[in-house]
Amino acid sequence: MPAGAMQQPAEDTNKATKKPMSLIYQINRSKKRRNLALKVARGNLEVQAPWHMSEAVIAQFVEQKQDWINKHLNRQRQQLDNLMPRKWRSGERLRWLGQPLKLKVSVATRKTIERYGNELFVTTTARSNSEREPKQTIVNWYKEQAMQWLDQFFSAWSTAHQLNPTSWSIGDFTSKWGHCTRKRELRFSWKLWLAPEWVVLNVVIHELCHLQEFNHSKAFWQLVAQHSPDYEAAEQWLRQHGVTVLNNQYLDFTDD
Repeated sequence: MPAGAMQQPAEDTNKATKKPMSLIYQINRSKKRRNLALKVARGNLEVQAPWHMSEAVIAQFVEQKQDWINKHLNRQRQQLDNLMPRKWRSGERLRWLGQPLKLKVSVATRKTIERYGNELFVTTTARSNSEREPKQTIVNWYKEQAMQWLDQFFSAWSTAHQLNPTSWSIGDFTSKWGHCTRKRELRFSWKLWLAPEWVVLNVVIHELCHLQEFNHSKAFWQLVAQHSPDYEAAEQWLRQHGVTVLNNQYLDFTDD
């Protein structure tokens, strides 16, 4: 399941930076692309363009879309301004299923991590790489907790539904929340569990529905609506907060 504005640039790109009007943007050219597309990500604008399209045509397209661009740029930049860059230090706010977790970091003889209420206690060793710890310990904890959540979910789900995967796992995607393969395997980003649980449920159901409809057709969305009546609100949440939740510099979101 793509994360909207967080999608990766097309392959085989030729990059250039141009400044039309008051906008600075990056052009990503691809030999495979046939039309123009805009991507607003991390408060920056990218234009995905066919390989041989002229810069004048691209500039005209950007100018025509300036109102839309400014709206999304301003929203994303405001989100980024309202969050602190992630340093993995004591006192920072993490999230588990949307609820705040206060990070407490200390040094001990071995690495540990425990959650007590709304606090996450992490110990590192004096010999740990300060730039990688306690981040890796925390990421591993999220992956383990997310896998337990999925195990419990599918244990209950399989007794009542026919949309059943062959396997599920947790990954570290940077541009999507989840993925379904032709082999009926589901894989999700650990970052998804920073979101509220009702949003997590929607993403899992979204990928489950791909087991029957391997596309985003009308039939697919009808199937999603059957199992997740609030899917439109969840999709809106993902579009709005993906820019910061999937961003390794922040891994958080502002409360609505």
